[in-house]
Amino acid sequence: MRNKLFPLGLPIVLLAALAFPAGALAAPEGPSLVFSPAPVAFAKTTQWTESPTVTVDVVNEGDAAAPVDKVTIEGPEAGEFKLHGSDCVQVDPGQHCSVWASFSPGSSGEKQATLEIALKEAPTQTVQLAGTAVPPQISFSPSVYDFGVQQVNRGNSSNVQLFNSGEAPIQIGSIGVGGPDTNNFGTGYSDCFAPGGRWLAPGDSCNVQVYFNPYDTVSYEAQLQAQAYGETFTAELTGSGGRAIVAPADNPVDFGAVTAGSAGPVETITLTNSGNLPGNFFIAVIAGGDSASFQMLDEDCSAAPVMPAGTCTVHVRFNPRSAGPKSARLALFGDDDGGTMVVLNGEGIAPAVTLAPPSFDFGALAVGARSAAHAFVVRNDGGAPLDLDGVTISGANLDQFTLVGDECTGATLEPDNGCLVLVRFAPDSPGAKIATLRVRSDAGVFTIALRGAGAGDAAERSSVSYSPQPPKRRGKHRRFGRGTTLSAARAHCAAAPCRKARHL
Repeated sequence: MRNKLFPLGLPIVLLAALAFPAGALAAPEGPSLVFSPAPVAFAKTTQWTESPTVTVDVVNEGDAAAPVDKVTIEGPEAGEFKLHGSDCVQVDPGQHCSVWASFSPGSSGEKQATLEIALKEAPTQTVQLAGTAVPPQISFSPSVYDFGVQQVNRGNSSNVQLFNSGEAPIQIGSIGVGGPDTNNFGTGYSDCFAPGGRWLAPGDSCNVQVYFNPYDTVSYEAQLQAQAYGETFTAELTGSGGRAIVAPADNPVDFGAVTAGSAGPVETITLTNSGNLPGNFFIAVIAGGDSASFQMLDEDCSAAPVMPAGTCTVHVRFNPRSAGPKSARLALFGDDDGGTMVVLNGEGIAPAVTLAPPSFDFGALAVGARSAAHAFVVRNDGGAPLDLDGVTISGANLDQFTLVGDECTGATLEPDNGCLVLVRFAPDSPGAKIATLRVRSDAGVFTIALRGAGAGDAAERSSVSYSPQPPKRRGKHRRFGRGTTLSAARAHCAAAPCRKARHL
């Protein structure tokens, strides 16, 4: 049967040529280099950076060896790409070699060039290179950071994140602070850097520690800056300095004049916080040269923070130990700068007390007899009130003398006022007798020497009187002026009982 596809009479060679094209039957004549990948497309790259190196595989699919003369990158934008070498020297049919190249754009946009392999005895072989360059994009989170009010010379720190918000990997060049108040802000630890350089892929972030240290109670501002390939990216930094200013309205505090040895009135020292931060005190003490003359009774300044515009109080009493000017400091220590110091001033006045008479001799008195009561006046000649605690008789023969009237115990003598004490002598044996009349006060102890003698004649009596002077009255208590006589005291007590007086 005759084959309709291949008529008889045609040469076998011609039939084979019709059925099998030349390209399908044999390799091309001469060398033929095939590139993979083709074209060579680089990933998006941040301008001024260099992409990872790409290996271009080259295979000779021709039927002859391909001796390589040179490998180059050509074209108007050839400078946007880099050739990193080649091992293509002579590529025999079916053999491979490699070319290494990268994309290194100096500006943004789409870039193209041609990778060329020039052969010594054959046409040049080429493959297209293409890449897209994008500008660097960095953003801080937060983009504005306010440290708020921080204590002066203490400061604080916080972390800020740095994001790659661009389309291609990026490497941070440097991080720092710029702007008007760079001395008050700074950067600390950051994981944005690594040995050999750290790359941030699109969407990745790293951390930067930022600190703020105010020097005064004013506002501050600066910029957190990140540098990448000539571009500067910023975040705004703000903050204010603060401190607690806790002080009394008056400093120093004057306690006035108080008799030495006595306790003056209690002064309430009110301290107000006029600053913009709470005042935190952990202790309040009185210190300084005359600290023993001032007594802190209580305080609430260390009990809780003293808020801005808030107050606290300290109660202090002036108790001078001796005469003369006294000064000390009320010191409150806490977490603010230097604490709070309040100067305390006062004047110690020497007690001016007149005992009339300063001594008394009852004379000779018969054993078993008793004298008339003798009046002793305690008078405050000082400039401050005098508190009297008690009156007692002491000494070798204290039992020979008896306190029969006492207007002084528990009394407060205003300046230029006095009170009355009555003493009687009753010897129970012959011989000289001595004792001491003691008047205790907040200014010390004052004494009057008492003398007398026991004699065999009961008629021998002795009494001493003073020129009369009308007694003074002040408030509810009767006070006697200088020179009060026993008869005047008796007359006074006859009209009304003396304060705390006891009569035998």
